[in-house]
Amino acid sequence: MIDRKNEYIKMASVEEQLWWYKSLHTLVYSQISNAFSENSIKIVDAGCGTGGMLKFLEKKNYKNIEGFDISIDAVEICKNLPFKVYFDSIVNISSHYKPQSVDVFISNDTFYFINETERKTLINDFYNLLRPNGLIILNLPALKAFRGIHDISVGVNYRFSKKDIKKMVDISKFKIERATYWPFFLSPIIFTSRLIQRIKLKTNKNIKIESDIDLPSKRMNDLLFKLTQTENNIFRKKPFGSSLFLVLKRIN
Repeated sequence: MIDRKNEYIKMASVEEQLWWYKSLHTLVYSQISNAFSENSIKIVDAGCGTGGMLKFLEKKNYKNIEGFDISIDAVEICKNLPFKVYFDSIVNISSHYKPQSVDVFISNDTFYFINETERKTLINDFYNLLRPNGLIILNLPALKAFRGIHDISVGVNYRFSKKDIKKMVDISKFKIERATYWPFFLSPIIFTSRLIQRIKLKTNKNIKIESDIDLPSKRMNDLLFKLTQTENNIFRKKPFGSSLFLVLKRIN
């Protein structure tokens, strides 16, 4: 997706409304607000895209926030936002922050752009840059069963499972605060949609390649958001879903 300007424009147009983004932003916010009582904490969105997560946090009165992205198009869209957003790759994170200077790193749907060795190195870099009890909050595309045209469109070349956590995370440095698949209730619908996409890819070479981030009707969008919110509030862990939400806490 890095070089697909149309997808970033599409993202920016729906990110504050679409049920999936709203659910993810709420998940992230709940983890931050539960861990920290003050709004002055330093939060960095590593791979901020068009800035939807940062805008959500800014509305929650977090002021010490900033982000960066490897896409020039995404950073350009963010240029008029009331916080710092700059251009760089996530693997260069250590060149921008001092040791123990950040309270929360957020990185949603970025780890599939880097390889297994880089992921482990990056988690260790986050550790060094985090203050004691700081958090890493990740959202990862999950499980091969949910592959589809969407993956091709946004550049998803790897889908994660909970087994990958052991490969990335040194448990002597981090406590796993949360690791859950989501959304759960909507998984059969997402699976069926992606299965149909995979069949079409095999039978139609001229099929249009585009993401799934289309805004449904307001009534449907509200229903999907409420349904996902309900499952996230009731079930702390779910057995499967198209995303894996992971929260790591730095051990002192």
